[in-house]
Amino acid sequence: MKKFATFLLFSIFTSLLLQAQPERIGAGLSFATKKRFNGGDTGNPGLNVRTWIPLDKNKTFHIVPSVSVFNPLDTRPTPAWIVTTYMFHADLDVQVKVFQEKTLKIAALTGMNYTHIISRNEVLIAVPPSQAPVDSTLSGFGPNIGVALEMRMSPFIDFILSGRYNFSGLRAGDPSLNEKLLVAPLSAPVIQVHAVYYFTSRGRGYSRR
Repeated sequence: MKKFATFLLFSIFTSLLLQAQPERIGAGLSFATKKRFNGGDTGNPGLNVRTWIPLDKNKTFHIVPSVSVFNPLDTRPTPAWIVTTYMFHADLDVQVKVFQEKTLKIAALTGMNYTHIISRNEVLIAVPPSQAPVDSTLSGFGPNIGVALEMRMSPFIDFILSGRYNFSGLRAGDPSLNEKLLVAPLSAPVIQVHAVYYFTSRGRGYSRR
């Protein structure tokens, strides 16, 4: 089921990018709270790439697909081995402009997040098979919600600061494990900064786009 969902999300990304006409493209950094998995911790920062696809003539609504690849982090839980943890985020958001004044714009966003964590072990000292570390992966889908502050720097360039909360891995809680009604083991707040390039100039004057 997870493989099918991953394939479906990738297909949506590809279809949108091939059929639509992106208005702009952005690249920047993502910072997420660390997640502990299989004896290791996820690292920061992540490299994020995204694009904006307008849905209406006034460009108030956009579809925003993005991908983040986080810095791998080495952890040494014991002297016998090193755990390297990789983390990836894929997001598909709907963004709506809620405020605009001169060169400043505020947008709200919501959508779906896919988080994937990979744990790889490097054994430094031989240990009994029963104690040997095991490579593992963890992934999950969930909704997200956030806000973005967009600042116009030139006819072609914007600077964006955004924050979101991912409820990744959202599922019903298990009463037998004393869990809450809903749990999201991969949930995390994420802060992002981007430099954005517009494919066409917005002119010298301010455009209400």
